[in-house]
Amino acid sequence: MELVEIVNQKGEPTGQIIDKQEAHSKNLLHCGVIVFIINDNNQILLSKRSNNRIFNPNKWEICGGHVRAGEKLVEAAIRELKEELGLIIKENELSSILYKECSINNSDSHIFYYYLLKCNKKAKEFIIQKEELSEVRWFKIDTIIDLINKNNDSILFTKERVKVFEIIKSL
Repeated sequence: MELVEIVNQKGEPTGQIIDKQEAHSKNLLHCGVIVFIINDNNQILLSKRSNNRIFNPNKWEICGGHVRAGEKLVEAAIRELKEELGLIIKENELSSILYKECSINNSDSHIFYYYLLKCNKKAKEFIIQKEELSEVRWFKIDTIIDLINKNNDSILFTKERVKVFEIIKSL
C-alpha cells in the first residue's frame, strides 16, 4: 500500500491521505514528480515501461512517480531515480524546472512537478527496475518532439508535453 496526499488544483494539501490505488479509482488529484535526465549530447533518457504494467505497457516515458504522503517533492524524485534506474544522487544534483503541470482528466489526475538531472552514463550502465521497466535509451530532444507531434503510439506523451521538451531544449 502506497499512501498519497490529495491536493487542490494549486497543489495545496487537503489533509486527505489515501491509498494510491484509491486515489486513481476515485480520480482524486495528487502529486507526481518527473525527472528529465539529460546528457552532454543534449539527449534525454527515456525508459520503456515493462510489458506487465497495467497502464501503458511497452510505452516510452520519463523517469518519475508518485509523491508519497509526508514526502517532499525532491525526496520523491531522488527515490524514484534510485528505484527505477539505480541512480543514487544528492539533492543538489537536481534542478527544479520552474514548471508544473496540472493534468485533470477522466481517470488519472495529477499535478506533476519537473526536475532536471545532468547525467552521462551509458544506457547499459543503469540498473533498471525490471518490474517497472524493460529498457532505457537516450533520445534526441527533437526526435521526442517529432514522435509526440506525429501521435506516435510508442511514446507516452501528449502534445501538451511538447512545451516542456522545448523548455529543456532551450536550457
